[in-house]
Amino acid sequence: MSSSPEMHTGGDTHRDVWRFAGCEFDGLRYELRVGGQPVEMERRPLDLLRYLLLKQGEVAKKEELLEAVWPGVLVVDASLATAVSKLRKVMGEQEIIQTVPRVGYRIAVPMMLVAREEQATATVGQRFSLEAAPPTVAPERGIRWPATTASWVLWVGLGIAVMVAASMAVLAIRNRPRAASEPVNVAILPFQNISGSADLNYLRSAVPDEIARTLAVARALTLRPLADSARFSGPGVDFRKVGHDLDINRVVTGHFLVMGNQLHVTIEAVDSDKDRIVWHDSFDVPSSNLLVLQVQIAAVTRGGLAKVLGVKEFVTDATPRSTNEEAYELYLKSVDFTYDPLPNKQAIQLLRRVVILDPNYAPAWDTLCHRYYTDARFGGGGPQAMAFSDAAAEKELALNPTSLDALAEMTIHRTERGDLVKAHQIALELLRRRPDDPNLHHVLSYVLRYGGSLDEAGRECELAVLLATTVPWGSCSTTFMELGNYNRAMDFLRKDLSSEWSKAHAIEVLLREGKTEQATRIPAPQIPHWDSYKMLLACARREPETEIRTLASKVEVDDDPEVDYLFAGHLAYCGQTDDALRMLKTAIDHSYCSYPAVDKDPLFDGLRGNTQFQKLRQSGLACHEDFTNNRAKREPSVAEFGPKQP
Repeated sequence: MSSSPEMHTGGDTHRDVWRFAGCEFDGLRYELRVGGQPVEMERRPLDLLRYLLLKQGEVAKKEELLEAVWPGVLVVDASLATAVSKLRKVMGEQEIIQTVPRVGYRIAVPMMLVAREEQATATVGQRFSLEAAPPTVAPERGIRWPATTASWVLWVGLGIAVMVAASMAVLAIRNRPRAASEPVNVAILPFQNISGSADLNYLRSAVPDEIARTLAVARALTLRPLADSARFSGPGVDFRKVGHDLDINRVVTGHFLVMGNQLHVTIEAVDSDKDRIVWHDSFDVPSSNLLVLQVQIAAVTRGGLAKVLGVKEFVTDATPRSTNEEAYELYLKSVDFTYDPLPNKQAIQLLRRVVILDPNYAPAWDTLCHRYYTDARFGGGGPQAMAFSDAAAEKELALNPTSLDALAEMTIHRTERGDLVKAHQIALELLRRRPDDPNLHHVLSYVLRYGGSLDEAGRECELAVLLATTVPWGSCSTTFMELGNYNRAMDFLRKDLSSEWSKAHAIEVLLREGKTEQATRIPAPQIPHWDSYKMLLACARREPETEIRTLASKVEVDDDPEVDYLFAGHLAYCGQTDDALRMLKTAIDHSYCSYPAVDKDPLFDGLRGNTQFQKLRQSGLACHEDFTNNRAKREPSVAEFGPKQP
């Protein structure tokens, strides 16, 4: 594609080669050359050198360097001194890296960041291009070559030209990024802000989000959720640990800084198994024009990065783009907010402004849909926030009819409202279109669980994991809990219980396993209107009956019938029989079939002999049979897969 004067699409014109004291550090190859010759060097010393070069002669404190080069690893000053010593040994001059006693280190010689085209010129001579003007021939002066000599010179020149061309071709082949031959699983880490400007910190999350959005429509590529990658946020990351912890074999990382009025962005792909950079690109965009940043990230991601990740095809031809500078900047800033209740509400306010400024930017509507859903279910937003989530999903689908994500989200909403048969048909249609999409298998499992088809729901969860080789879908924990497979249920929860939902569900699973002591060590989740967990934990701790009755009186009906089913179990566990039966009836009446879950759920053991419970069990069975009988009869219409008509 053609490029504007402010942006570059290749790596060979970028200022990413440092020259200093007869040495060169090549950021593209991550290579140190001394006297023009590359030297063998471990990664840690090179990380240290790059950090010192980026400081541009300023002193880097020891603590700063230890955190930058060995983040999260307990090391001593001797490790830093050893890395400095290795650099000094190969560079042959002690004063290139100067020790500042009791403080740190600095580069003590003049340095220059040069353009890669200058580096190429210094190495192989003049660069020729079909678009370049023909070289100017100087008029003859004095000596005239004999014809035979001139012919000999011509043939020699041609021979040299062929040799140079062949050599350059070999080098190009050797240095060309190789597409991965094995299945590629990718984690995109937060980018490093090395500019020192806190005003740009939001780009740490925003740039990875743009890369992920572009790669999301690539076939045969599995992306880890950005939330899973966020904990690997420091410089000098141990990529082998990232690969092991996230079960991936490629890491996308990078950094950015402001140079004058330009924002300089570097993107790297790392082979996590070998701890080796396999691809690198940098580009400059005006720091005052983030719309150019949007275009450039999409171009680089769909180009060199996609190639090295083994992507051969994208489902759609382009990523939706914003056309309003202020709107796009606000959108990028919203990405940096977590989904915890208060930050989520702040992000919603930013996104509301975005869609006013740029109502045709589909990604903003998509994010707003998810933000409003989170607010409705876990932030106290209630039915109004859920209605806003519906409207945002429909708007996104109207702008981007090929978005299966919007249809998938609307299918989840339809399921929670009890329209199970239609939701099931839509989920099947989505999978017909994208059978390799793990999220769509999760959506189908969601519908099947509400309808009581637990074995099928479990198989869809396992297919989602098989396709994604990771476990980002916490709701599958409910499926396996209802199947009585508690070990597998715990596999779908965050191990650090870092979300309020994971705390809630860990309590559910542990109590059903009979691990009461472990369950009571987990604090009640801080989710509005989920006071039922306070009651549940009070019962597990055998607190006074009067306190339990007081807590039981505060248990509220939820908008999601699955939550009502869980609350019914809490009330039954606590001996609040009448309230438990009423809550279970509410869940079934709203098409959370609850059968065969109630037959396996130990929290309902105290109600097995209750006549009203037996009637509710039959209602749950009828709900399940109605779902299984009718889902096979109904064929969806095309209109059901698009937005509502005005």
